[in-house]
Parts: sequence; C-alpha cells; structure tokens
Amino acid sequence: MRLLSVMACLILFSGCSVQSSQLSAVMGLFKTPGKDTSLNGWTVKYANYEAMVYPVALPQGILFSNKAGDQILFDGWSITQVSGMGRGRIALSITDTQSERQYRQGNRLVAVHQCQEWQRQVNSGMTSFSQLCSDKKGLKHSNHYENSILVVGDGSISFIRQIVDDRLTPLTLIKLE
Repeated sequence: MRLLSVMACLILFSGCSVQSSQLSAVMGLFKTPGKDTSLNGWTVKYANYEAMVYPVALPQGILFSNKAGDQILFDGWSITQVSGMGRGRIALSITDTQSERQYRQGNRLVAVHQCQEWQRQVNSGMTSFSQLCSDKKGLKHSNHYENSILVVGDGSISFIRQIVDDRLTPLTLIKLE
C-alpha cells in the first residue's frame, strides 16, 4: 500500500514539470500505470541478482524501483542511474556526451566508454535499437559490447539491456506480460 501511495505522489508531481519532446515521445512508449501495479511489473537482472521493479514517470525519465531499494533511471535512450541490486549494492550514475559514456561512483569517474549512435532495425512488427560501444583499456585492448532496446508491435518498450558499470556487467529490464 505504501508503494502505491509513493507512486501516486510521484505521478502527481511529475505532471507539473516541463519535459523535452524526445523524452515525452519515449515516455509514451510506456503504458500508463493502472490500479493493479502487478500488470506493470518488470524483471531486472544484474549479475546474479534478479528482482521485480515497477515503472514511475518522472521529469528525468522512467524510474524503475521496488521495496528493496533498487532504482534504475532510464531517460528514454540510456540508463542514467543505478542503485541497489542485491548484496553488492551499487550506486552509479551514467552520463552520455557526444560519443562518450561516463560512469561515476559519487564524484569519482570510474570508466569512460566510446559509443556509436543508436541504430534502428524493424523486423516482424518489432523495432530494435542497438548501440555499439567499447571500453578502451589501452592501445592494444578494448572490449566491445552492444546496448539494446526493443519496442514491440503496440509501440511500447518491452526490453532494455545496457552495460551499467566499469566491469561491463549488463543490466536487463524485461516487461512482464
């Protein structure tokens, strides 16, 4: 019941803010929360951790959270903040600038990755967005990875997978049907 009250307050306050047109368009890809929050549940997976989270629209994007204290902020293209996620309890912020993605723990910069622009592909009524990135670990060595977002036939986002830390650990959000 407390979760419903907090979610209702956040939704009410978020209606009073100005949002960018890009973010507003992406926010429309999420279904509006109804009275039964179990219908809006998502599974979050990070390393060996898995939990259920619920989306709430905020001026900065969509906040996925739960009673355990897990929080993932998604701005429409990128996961920009992560905290919680089990025993390890991470707390990272992620900032995209031009072709770089910067990972910070508090004020400390822990990694910088090079990322290309998002690419769009349509297949069987679904649209997938993918972004190739690499972490430069020196002149001879770099690890390549792909971030992805899947939009299903009804226009809603159903899958988000992005690297969210300096160890190249993916965080996956999957909409429950």
